[in-house]
Amino acid sequence: MKNKIMQTIVGTFLGLLMLIIGTQTLVFGQEATDNQSPDSINVPARTIVGVWRNTITLRNCQTGAQIATFQGLLTFHEGGTMSEFGGINPVLRSPGHGVWQAGNPFHPTFAFTHLRFNADGTLAGTQRVRSTLNLALDGNSFQATSTIEVLDVNDNVVGMPCATTMATRFQ
Repeated sequence: MKNKIMQTIVGTFLGLLMLIIGTQTLVFGQEATDNQSPDSINVPARTIVGVWRNTITLRNCQTGAQIATFQGLLTFHEGGTMSEFGGINPVLRSPGHGVWQAGNPFHPTFAFTHLRFNADGTLAGTQRVRSTLNLALDGNSFQATSTIEVLDVNDNVVGMPCATTMATRFQ
């Protein structure tokens, strides 16, 4: 009996250890491409790491017609994570959190999710955004196209607008 409990504990520990090691290999991102000092505020060209001010235009995916336009902020962190906030009333949504990857430095991709709330404060569901961007040659602006899934509290898709984004690096 004592031996069986010990085997279960060791097996669980090894399983968790493998899970932790496995997830560490899935983290992706982009390293700086030049030899800057750590205290330098200049960001190397062709990296999206940094803070961006953006204008998001929601569109009808079939017609391209504009639905709404608002301002937002994106922060791409070294190591492949990101933070986002769109200019919709903060009472109705949480900040977004996600990941980015720069397999092609001129066309990085990113994805994030955020919570949505009803006017009475109850959870309305979530929203997932997946984007591909076209980074300008100077690395200080980009355009992006996005697909969006609006989900209810049971993770059923209730809307799928598209979006375009114009962004400039905050310096």
